[in-house]
Amino acid sequence: MSWSNILAEYARLPDPARSLPPDVHLTSTPQTLAIFDKYPKAKYHFLVLPRYPLPNVAYGDDSATGVPGEDLDSLSALLAGDHADAVLEVLERAAEEVKEMIEDEMEAAEGFTWGVNVGFHAVESMRYVHLHVISNDLISPALKNKKHYNSFSPTHGFFLSLDTVRSWAQSNTKALPEPKREYEALLKEPLVSHLTGAEFSTVPKLKAHLEEEFAKLARRRRPKAAKAGEKQAGAESAAKG
Repeated sequence: MSWSNILAEYARLPDPARSLPPDVHLTSTPQTLAIFDKYPKAKYHFLVLPRYPLPNVAYGDDSATGVPGEDLDSLSALLAGDHADAVLEVLERAAEEVKEMIEDEMEAAEGFTWGVNVGFHAVESMRYVHLHVISNDLISPALKNKKHYNSFSPTHGFFLSLDTVRSWAQSNTKALPEPKREYEALLKEPLVSHLTGAEFSTVPKLKAHLEEEFAKLARRRRPKAAKAGEKQAGAESAAKG
């Protein structure tokens, strides 16, 4: 299967839990599939996509096929169709589950939690609509260039939050507010930290800054997490006594 179409192929698998290897499949339901991003752009990065065909019960729809396949080709196609908010609601439920899994792993691995962003790229690099669930650190060896960073910065405008996209769907907005070329131009803009607003001349300098900011966050959060754990353990011990 070609790389650009691989998500569409995954969505059509009758049993993704059996068909996909464990380093690809995270979780699945009759409606959605969550997978590991092959080239994660943060410490935690997953994709959530709708299965195809989607069960009609999700839409109160008596038609044989439910959502047309062409509506799922991209975010723009989804908004232009008639099922956008229903599909987004299904994806939102799955993304919440993935977010909880990420936070559990954060606690286990780092001793504290931090932000998780949920959203879409305005212009996808791969066919088939998919939602990114990605930790806010944006620290990863796979984040290598300006395009990578600007496409996932939650403050830059190319990464569209799920809440924003759902608000468009609920107001019956049928197209993205800017043309494709405007979104693509955002990828070439200067590197600006989504954490502090500071501008950096190179990706290595930005990445060093992100690492430093994460280390600061860890120093602040870990003592609080440890104290909270001690307090909870004390309360449980007192209850048993």
